[in-house]
Parts: sequence; C-alpha cells; structure tokens
Amino acid sequence: MRQKDWIEQAKRTIKSAEHSAQGGFFEDAAFLSHHAAMLGAIELLTRKGIVSTGQSVYYLLKQIENVKQDLLHKARLLDTYYTPSRYPYCFEKGSPKDYFDEEIAKEAINCAKAILEYIETELG
Repeated sequence: MRQKDWIEQAKRTIKSAEHSAQGGFFEDAAFLSHHAAMLGAIELLTRKGIVSTGQSVYYLLKQIENVKQDLLHKARLLDTYYTPSRYPYCFEKGSPKDYFDEEIAKEAINCAKAILEYIETELG
C-alpha cells in the first residue's frame, strides 16, 4: 500500500473539514473528520499486516495493541457522526444541517487530528 498517499489524503480531508466548518457546513465537517480518521486507521492496520475494512474508526483502531482509551473515545465519537451527518432520515424532523453546529464540527476536527497524530507516530 502507498502509505504516503493515504496519509496525505487523510490530511487533505482534514483541511477540507476545516474549510467546510469555516463556511458553516458543520455537518460536512463532521463527516469529513470521520473520513480522514478512517483513511488513517486503515493505512495503519495495513502497515501492521492487519487486513480490515469497514467504516467504524473505533473498531478499526481497537485492533491495534495498546491503543489508548482516549483515542478510542474520540473514534467512537466520530463514528456517531458517520451516518447522521449525511442523511435526513436519521432525525424525526429537519436535516443534518439543523443538528450539527460549530462546536460539534470543531470537536470532530480535533478528534480526527488527534487520531491522525497517533497514526503518524505509529507509522514512524
């Protein structure tokens, strides 16, 4: 696998999340943050010889020995944004734009950045 490409794309996706948040597209920022963390997690697992797929950053990272609980917490939080940030059917009324705000977007971005920092450290 092309480690540099996956990590660069994950970092670019974080920048896209930041750009979305600055533009008021908070639901997109939350989704993109999740996506960036997922890209990084899949790369880390692949480099460690672990074949794994799926969208749950939590379950991807949980396969890594000695991963810290605070990172798993951040991963679980990002997982909660994966579907509701995109689909109106997740809510009784309204659409994702009504449920995601700047605070949530910032939290998602910070979680993804922390996860990517860990991944980069693990990759060396």
